[in-house]
Amino acid sequence: MKIFGHPIHSMLIHFPTALLPMDLILSFLAYKNGTTSFTLAAFYCLAAGVLSGYLAMLIGLLDLIRIPKTNKPALGNGLIHGFLNFTVILVYRVLAWKGYKAYPNLESPTRTLIIFKAILIGALLAGNYSGGTLVYKYLIGTHQTDKHD
Repeated sequence: MKIFGHPIHSMLIHFPTALLPMDLILSFLAYKNGTTSFTLAAFYCLAAGVLSGYLAMLIGLLDLIRIPKTNKPALGNGLIHGFLNFTVILVYRVLAWKGYKAYPNLESPTRTLIIFKAILIGALLAGNYSGGTLVYKYLIGTHQTDKHD
């Protein structure tokens, strides 16, 4: 899907890709400093990352169903990309819901939670790499129709 000739999914993915790692950084700072302002800022990044992630997923799903069934490598890559990032956003959504239920009395993050979030960010980056392959290798969402290697 495009707006004014620009791929919407490619524009939207930058928000969760930036906000969720920022949640990790702010959670780490809250853990180290014990400052509630870092915990609150981390929650806002988490919530905005999840919401923008859901929007990116919706548009990405619409793009996924437009990949021709004959392009099996791109379709397989798209499914891997979608599965990884869907799983990450789903798990982050659970964390955001827990924070929402406790708001405004958010607990400081634990070491275990920070490690868990770091693993989630690793999975997010792997999913984003897979998504980048769709654009740069298979030219999904571009004007070009020839494949470049």
